[in-house]
Amino acid sequence: MERIAFADGEKIGVYEDGKVTYFEAENIKRYREYLSSKTKSEEWKYGGEGARFRGDYDFYRETRQRVYASLNGLSFYGDKLLYSYSVNGSSGVYGKNLADEKEQESHFFTSSEEEILSVHGAGDLLAVTVQGDEPSSSIGILDLKTSELRTYTSGDSLDKNPFLFGNDLYFDTAGLGRNANGEFTGKYSSAEICRLNLDTLEIEEIKKDDKFGYIKPKIAPDGAMYYIRRPVKEKKGNPFLEMLMIPVRIFQAIALFIQSFVVSWTGKSLTTGSENPARGREKKSNEIFVEGNLIEADKELKRSRRAKDKDGGFIPSSWKLIRSVNGKEEILKSGVCDFCFGEEGVYVTNGRHILLLKDGKSQKLVDTERCLCVASSLPAGGVRKREDDLFGL
Repeated sequence: MERIAFADGEKIGVYEDGKVTYFEAENIKRYREYLSSKTKSEEWKYGGEGARFRGDYDFYRETRQRVYASLNGLSFYGDKLLYSYSVNGSSGVYGKNLADEKEQESHFFTSSEEEILSVHGAGDLLAVTVQGDEPSSSIGILDLKTSELRTYTSGDSLDKNPFLFGNDLYFDTAGLGRNANGEFTGKYSSAEICRLNLDTLEIEEIKKDDKFGYIKPKIAPDGAMYYIRRPVKEKKGNPFLEMLMIPVRIFQAIALFIQSFVVSWTGKSLTTGSENPARGREKKSNEIFVEGNLIEADKELKRSRRAKDKDGGFIPSSWKLIRSVNGKEEILKSGVCDFCFGEEGVYVTNGRHILLLKDGKSQKLVDTERCLCVASSLPAGGVRKREDDLFGL
């Protein structure tokens, strides 16, 4: 029986035979324990009455114990479940033995200079997204036997979501937007699908459109191409309502400016019962970055309820899972942010649920809090053989 793995926040879930088992990413867990221990050993410096009088005691604890952690990708490697993670400036790839949960996790790669994002395994090779300090990213392949990482793309673009199929590496790419001074504007061009031939290192454009972006290309066992299509520009709200909200937003901007000014000089908030100067600067908890898009989860969930979709998630309905054969597209599901192939059908996530698509129907399997990636133990098709000497190119 196949296994379906998914990331639920900072926990990893495995669905098998109708049951779900959760476990923590050991490296994130160990980092939290280390940081907590270090903070306690140093808090005497900020634990006196002077620190409390200055108002920086709570600020110290909040900033020193803050952990920015994420599970970036999942892939199966025999009985092991590989996961890529990021935590406070470091990143890596580790493996959990699902057949023996007591076995220590296997280490494949770690780095404090590069962040390993999406992953897809085919045999002993793991296709990965590699991102450094720049807003651009590259496609690479990690040899799981030697832990050697080699990148194959570069330039002023965001290359991500690689899928290794035989001698070809499929991925999506988007160009960086820059102004006249060469500064990054924070925007990208619409994503397109490309194919890299690992023998010739030639890159071919597969799918491009000015109105839509195409991400996460994958080749099914039957040879069909699947990908997620999303509009370049989402539909805007009611323009009349937007005009009415202008005075409210101006007032909010003024209030936030005064709040930040007072906090920066006094270390205290204007409102009582809130002495944490970092609290007002944190991103709203209901805002989630998904594939470079900032999604307001609460709003999308309300839209799903209005549409009477009991299994809806927070991914916009404009994100469509597409099956393409000879250029002919078929929409399989709306509101999808990731998917994988299984023996029973196609498994998808809409942020809140894992669903199985089979024979034109959708079946909910698992409820989650925040799931952005799924993986299946179904062996990848067209696995490239090691004797091809990929790293000898």
